Amino acid sequence: MALTDKNILLCVTGSIACYKSVDLYRSLKKEGANVKIIVSASAEKFISSYIFESFGEDVFRDDAFKSPLSHIALSKFADIILIAPATFNTINKFAAGIADTLITLAVSASPDKPKVLAPAMNPNMYANKILKDNLDKLRKYNFYTVSPETGNAACGDSGEGRFPEIEDIVFDVESIFKEKTLKGKHVLVTAGAMREYLDPVRFISNGSSGKMGISLAEEAAKRGAEVTLIALNIMAARKYINRRIKIINRTGFKDFKDALLSEFKRCDILFMAAAVSDYGFKEKSPVKIKKICGSAAGTVLGVELVQNEDLLKAVSEIKKEGQTVFGFAAETNSLIENGRKKLAEKSLDYIFINDVSKGIVGGNENEGFLITKAGEIKRFERESKSELAAKLISGLSL
Repeated sequence: MALTDKNILLCVTGSIACYKSVDLYRSLKKEGANVKIIVSASAEKFISSYIFESFGEDVFRDDAFKSPLSHIALSKFADIILIAPATFNTINKFAAGIADTLITLAVSASPDKPKVLAPAMNPNMYANKILKDNLDKLRKYNFYTVSPETGNAACGDSGEGRFPEIEDIVFDVESIFKEKTLKGKHVLVTAGAMREYLDPVRFISNGSSGKMGISLAEEAAKRGAEVTLIALNIMAARKYINRRIKIINRTGFKDFKDALLSEFKRCDILFMAAAVSDYGFKEKSPVKIKKICGSAAGTVLGVELVQNEDLLKAVSEIKKEGQTVFGFAAETNSLIENGRKKLAEKSLDYIFINDVSKGIVGGNENEGFLITKAGEIKRFERESKSELAAKLISGLSL
């Protein structure tokens, strides 16, 4: 859980979107955070603070004078102050240094703490130049803004200003706790399972979900990298991918190869986590292959497979000094021996070997061995793919 033992002060202000703060709270708790909550007087017109109290949390009503020193205690508690939703009025108060509510007092008492704003307001209000100027000003003082969504507002107007997706808010909060070890780097990640078509409807593929590659892409983005993800048929796994990650969708060998070699030229680090087909059909039918009428069950359809080009090897041939290539390999036996052989043959800097006989393909967890160019071998026990991604990226020697 990415936010284990992190203390978050969740401040709910008076937007009609404040009911979404309940789901946000649940997501923060799911990631392991400790949460205390302030509900403003305006927010209580939309949502009762008793909802949060029913979860057993400390909830403070926004009365600056009822408990005179609570803003100091809350400031000391918080690792991050999250204002979600953040209204036009509240944001502008922060920028003006006004401290007349418990929320603005807690923020004013926390100059060195990160403050995350999740704006929610009418599109015309969000486009207001006063607000834009004040957001720019606040960024100089440890304030971060989660970009709001574009769409229809409650009033019927359309544009940018809707409450951000909860996943985006949690992603940005988690990012603040990450060291920006990849800032200024361009990271290329491949993920998913390739499809080699026999005809317009039939193909051979494998059970890779793309979750490992997605986890690597998200971890790299949290650490400050510019990230491009070449995605092979990952729709089933793509419940959420942060919008800062550029996605290039591909299906088969040729279009994947073209994208890979083109994007690799400008990347600093490649994580080759996609399950690329070793074989493709020698001949592909432009129309659906029909059953032979009258033929008996068990009739054999003869097809020929041809070996595809080794793309990791192709990458190694154009690799420039300073580029890092991290390969993945699925094995069922002789893991270390096969891993060392592939590392050397393909001029890799790192390779992670999965034992796919242990039922990890397509799942949420992973395990295996990391082998480095220097010959070091490290065993990783089974854990979530997001946790493994964090460890693999933390261990990079750049």
